Amino acid sequence: MIMKVRQLLLRTAILLAVTSLIAGLLLLRPRHAQRQEIKLTDVAAGAAWLELHGWHANTPVQQTTVMPVQWQTVSGQRFLALQQQQGLTPEHHAGETAVRWQYPLENGGSDAWYAELWLCGDTLAAACIYDAETGIMRPVI
Repeated sequence: MIMKVRQLLLRTAILLAVTSLIAGLLLLRPRHAQRQEIKLTDVAAGAAWLELHGWHANTPVQQTTVMPVQWQTVSGQRFLALQQQQGLTPEHHAGETAVRWQYPLENGGSDAWYAELWLCGDTLAAACIYDAETGIMRPVI
């Protein structure tokens, strides 16, 4: 009788340990930036979005372009990783016509700092802050 109680307690302890281990693993798994569509209807909305993230933008230059189909170069891979870090997915818009808004920044540190927003329709597909003199890119958020 005592043997059956011990076996039952041992099975219960093992079940609790396994359950705790699984719960711990689920809690420790990496969390990626949430991917949600950001809608920007005009350049003022783009400036407001940049302002939400601490950037003071002036009137942008607008250009129509095409989203790359592939990001095979080293700089292309860095750009794609930067977008994914921010929760943006330019690869979902590969080959689509895009509008690129290039905002001069008042608080970038020099006149060479810009914010660049790439929109497919009214969906923000890519965004970055960059120094036109050095080519250094950083995330907006």
